[in-house]
Amino acid sequence: MSLRWNPVLLLSAAVLAQLALAGCGTDKPTRLYVLSATTEQPATMSPQGIGIGVGPITLPKYLDRPQIVTSVSANELSQANLDQWGGDLNDNITRVLATNLSNLLGTERVSLYPWQIRVPIDYQVTMDVTKFEQAADGSTVLSAFWSITNPSDGTVLQMHQSTYRDNGAAGGVGSQITTAGARPYDAVVAAMSRDLGLLSRDVAAAVVALKGS
Repeated sequence: MSLRWNPVLLLSAAVLAQLALAGCGTDKPTRLYVLSATTEQPATMSPQGIGIGVGPITLPKYLDRPQIVTSVSANELSQANLDQWGGDLNDNITRVLATNLSNLLGTERVSLYPWQIRVPIDYQVTMDVTKFEQAADGSTVLSAFWSITNPSDGTVLQMHQSTYRDNGAAGGVGSQITTAGARPYDAVVAAMSRDLGLLSRDVAAAVVALKGS
């Protein structure tokens, strides 16, 4: 008995083989990024310093994903599938803010939300982030509502709305993304870290003012 090959099946198999080979040729590793503290640790840190509780911090849902998000226009977002956060962004922001405040206030008494009931906290810092990404003009932007409260009775001591912009990454992604081996979001994440550093300084200044009042 002779075998007859279906030309349609042969063509489909050839196309699938080519697609598989193309996929192997374009497979690239995912690049991971983290925010970093931008304040240096002072020469002396006090174990009896101000007790600071950091959190909770909330993020917009569109930022709650592994991929780094950028704004293409006022109403359009883009996500970088190969450039992702090396963990949960909310957790990264919380820990960097805590590190910055510890360094700025020279205190070892910093706790992350949720902390144990008996942990002595003098001031609690909470924050609702509304924007934290690279804007359409290439600058990075951090906008947030933040408060300082008395954790013992929940009294709100200060409330602020702050916006920070850094132009250090302007044009960074667009100019580097075609360069072989480049990490196009290095400059973006560094600028975002500086934005968070500026917010940290304002929070630390507010804590010092409250303590001195």
